[in-house]
Amino acid sequence: MRPRLGNRVGLLLVGLVLVAGGLGLLAVARRPGSAPVGLDALGGRPWALPLLAGTAMLVALVASRWLVLALGWGRLGRRTGAGIAMLGVALKGIEGIGRLSVRVAGDGRLRVAVSLQRSADLRQVIRRLDESAVSRLRRTVGRDDAPAVVRLHVRGR
Repeated sequence: MRPRLGNRVGLLLVGLVLVAGGLGLLAVARRPGSAPVGLDALGGRPWALPLLAGTAMLVALVASRWLVLALGWGRLGRRTGAGIAMLGVALKGIEGIGRLSVRVAGDGRLRVAVSLQRSADLRQVIRRLDESAVSRLRRTVGRDDAPAVVRLHVRGR
């Protein structure tokens, strides 16, 4: 289940606050002889304040990168619920099937992702995908001649 928009907005605000804090600390660190209240405990270590600012900016960049990925920017195509349902029906009865995803890319290709547990019968999954599932997916999404890319991911746990 994907996080709600509120979590993403909150993460964006935290990231922006961290960036502003990091830039402010860097600006303070560059002024000679001035230390804000509360930073006197650093004991005259000239490297501590820039290290603190750099750490804050690194955390902000990591949080911002996560936000961009969570929003789905850069993903190709659109999800198709009918395709996911058809894939679930085609793989019904096979133990160890995890997450299913079907996307129709902008150029008309199908992108299919199947996540499997270690206990899943990989040969049976491949056989069903090869024999009927991919052709049924093409008919379901209305693209009978579309090339399909199928990714199988076997989870370690």
